[in-house]
Amino acid sequence: MFGLPGGEIVAFIDACRRAGIRFLLTGHEASAAWMAQVVGQITGVPGVCASTLGPGATNLVTGVANAWLDRAPMLAVTAQIPGAAMETMTHQRVPLDRLFAPVTKGSFAVGSGDTVTLMERSMHLAAEPRPGPVHISLASDLAVQEYHEQPRQRAIELEAGAAPDLRPIMRRLESAARPLVLIGLGATPASAPAIRAFIDKLQAPFLVTPKAKGIAAEDHPLFAGVASGMAIDRDIVEIIKRADLILAIGFDPVECDKTWFADVDVASIDSASMAEGRYRPLEAIGDLGALVASLNPAPKPWRASLPKHEARSGLSPLRLIEELRSIFPRDGIATCDVGSHKLVMGQFWRSYQPGTFFMSNGLSGMGFGIPAAIAAQLCHPQKPVIAVVGDGGMLMMLHDLVLIRELGLPILIVVLSDRSLSLIRVSEERRGFPAYGVDFTPPDFAAVAQAFGIAGRRVGSIGEAKTCAEKALTERAPFVLEVPIDFGEYYDLV
Repeated sequence: MFGLPGGEIVAFIDACRRAGIRFLLTGHEASAAWMAQVVGQITGVPGVCASTLGPGATNLVTGVANAWLDRAPMLAVTAQIPGAAMETMTHQRVPLDRLFAPVTKGSFAVGSGDTVTLMERSMHLAAEPRPGPVHISLASDLAVQEYHEQPRQRAIELEAGAAPDLRPIMRRLESAARPLVLIGLGATPASAPAIRAFIDKLQAPFLVTPKAKGIAAEDHPLFAGVASGMAIDRDIVEIIKRADLILAIGFDPVECDKTWFADVDVASIDSASMAEGRYRPLEAIGDLGALVASLNPAPKPWRASLPKHEARSGLSPLRLIEELRSIFPRDGIATCDVGSHKLVMGQFWRSYQPGTFFMSNGLSGMGFGIPAAIAAQLCHPQKPVIAVVGDGGMLMMLHDLVLIRELGLPILIVVLSDRSLSLIRVSEERRGFPAYGVDFTPPDFAAVAQAFGIAGRRVGSIGEAKTCAEKALTERAPFVLEVPIDFGEYYDLV
């Protein structure tokens, strides 16, 4: 469990200690929620984060909202004002049920029924399709009361519903001349074998969204790129428009920053309906892997591929990412923060196995990269983990270096330093505004890392960065690598 306690939550934290639940102290509640999210995504079991009431709860909201949009099973526990004083005490009083309800599958208060039943229900709700966060509030006076077990009703076994009818999708697929497969965040690692087998049967191009990177290997000859909103997005949308049918497998429009998906012919297979607004795909809802395995299409061979994009000379972010990928193990785990580099990482960092790439995309919350790397390293202690972040995101999450050092997590953090919130700068200038409110003077992050007790190095070239990264990966120790880059390339790519 991850969190940042306050006085009102300490009884709960102590109960966790007595129960043998490992509590990891984070420097900010958003980090705790992001770590819990990634643990949930990797294990399939809801990750748990905890905070105090008031500002602790409000700080938690960003990470909880991220899990809501990224389909991550999570349990978020917050303290609340003593029930006996709720009507009178206004200090730190926030209506937590109303605060968390829009970004969770449910917000419940301990004491409104049998506690064991409530927790079992909450864990099940968080994990079942569509996965997401559940919020629990615990009043500080109730937390120290003795639990008296209440009679519990036997769970009623629900009969399985009728099997989804795939015939309409099969007919549409049979009539298509140029189908395109689009794999999205609803595609879980368990469904990957069925999806890969289907691609090989269909022999048509496929795209993935950033949250689905690695479900099908990106060195497959039919791989056509990453959709949507990443680098060279116009080229990706052109590929989509060339198809006469998009077969969407686990595709969730939450990953799209444009609405092209509402203007093309889509047949969707998912565990939950994604129809909303103008987006009305032909849908089959159920177990995604089983549904895909039931499809037996005739081959529909056609080709679609991205144009080649050469990295600039000098301090090119694209070339840095390509050089880092060339030395990073195929099964290693990469996490990515939000910023201009995210768009380049999402498109050009090749992923080959499920569960090896993590990015905040539905909410696109800056600060995600380092907490995600911590969670991934805890879940996979033997695997190499790299976090690629911008200088803005690194500045937000310096507090996470404390936990990395205390646990000795051998994470390689690569900071792309361009002294600007360059994604916003590009947006300003494209709209005719001067760059304003986006440039800053970052610290020497390598020296900062050393002050935290972590090795760090600031380099002056891509070649030097590659050499340092290779050494850090070999030595298996925490390392912060700061690389100054030229953000001018972003104008070509994003």
